Amino acid sequence: MPRGRNRRSAAAAAADAVARPLALALALVSTLPRAAHSQDLAPPPLRPPGLRATTCDNVPEPFGSRRNETLPGFVVICGPNREAMLSIGEHEYRIDSVSVQGSYVVIFAEPITQVCYDGKGKPTPDTGTGGPKSLDGTPFTFSKSNKLVNFGCNRTLVANFFNLPGDPIPLYTASCTTTCYTPNPNISRSCIGEACCEASMDLNGAKAFSLSFEGTTTANGTGDGEEDGTCSAAFFLDKDEPVFNFSGDEVRPLKKALSPQRARRMILDWAIGSTTCDRAQSYTFDSLCKYGYGTCVDAPSGAGYLCKCPDGYDGNPYDRDGCQERVVSQGDGRGDRRRQPKPHRHSPSPAAVATI
Repeated sequence: MPRGRNRRSAAAAAADAVARPLALALALVSTLPRAAHSQDLAPPPLRPPGLRATTCDNVPEPFGSRRNETLPGFVVICGPNREAMLSIGEHEYRIDSVSVQGSYVVIFAEPITQVCYDGKGKPTPDTGTGGPKSLDGTPFTFSKSNKLVNFGCNRTLVANFFNLPGDPIPLYTASCTTTCYTPNPNISRSCIGEACCEASMDLNGAKAFSLSFEGTTTANGTGDGEEDGTCSAAFFLDKDEPVFNFSGDEVRPLKKALSPQRARRMILDWAIGSTTCDRAQSYTFDSLCKYGYGTCVDAPSGAGYLCKCPDGYDGNPYDRDGCQERVVSQGDGRGDRRRQPKPHRHSPSPAAVATI
């Protein structure tokens, strides 16, 4: 399985310039604590027909593996099987898919924090962490298309998200509380409080966060958040992806469900530069967008800009001649399959854009 840990990853997964995969599932772990069972974890589904694995050979612009031809922050590292990975901080994250139209990238990231306990309630050695904690210095921000999962017994998770590390006032706060009411509780698929809860992320644009936990007291007197033979973890997850693969109203014993978590799919939004289209354009005579007739739009977060194909065209505005004329129906249901790129204009070098 993929890992976010230093220079470690796995085989590539899905999709070049397509919409974010829905209901994608857990990456299985090969080693589980006692009484844990791998069938309770959701395996990744089969790749939909027609979708390609994202590799160093087909990763779409503005991403690329050639450092001198790629914008800073969008350079991917090639794994042993040509899988495309992003370097963020001290870790590398395998890319699952990139959406050019949506301006986001889906990566596999391990938990932010995780502690597993043996049968006597003692913490075991590190079981895999490495999820991104800061995106400062990158073109990425934490997307509100994620949820923050609090996984374990009797604890309240509080996450403060900031525009930049060191900011005194958070952009917003996400919080949720888990409980375990009996010595041998069960857990449901819903993840709505019984040993598992989800905190929504209300805004885009955050580049850093702080995480804290508070223990809670339950009816059986337990308040330390530790369950023998289970794990406690916090991790980002695509909000359309289930935490567990239970069906319907089915419940499972807690000690079978709270297994070590490995890499999960999470979403990062991206933008070019750190200023608006108008200000960025004032620094150069070149077109901001590589596809000269494309449209520059301000990023939703307010920092940086994005490129869009003009009306009537689809494709990748960051790629040379990437915007193709949209198919127009001929009235017989077949459609006109001829697509003509518009003329290409000169584009700024990566170095020029990096200073904007």
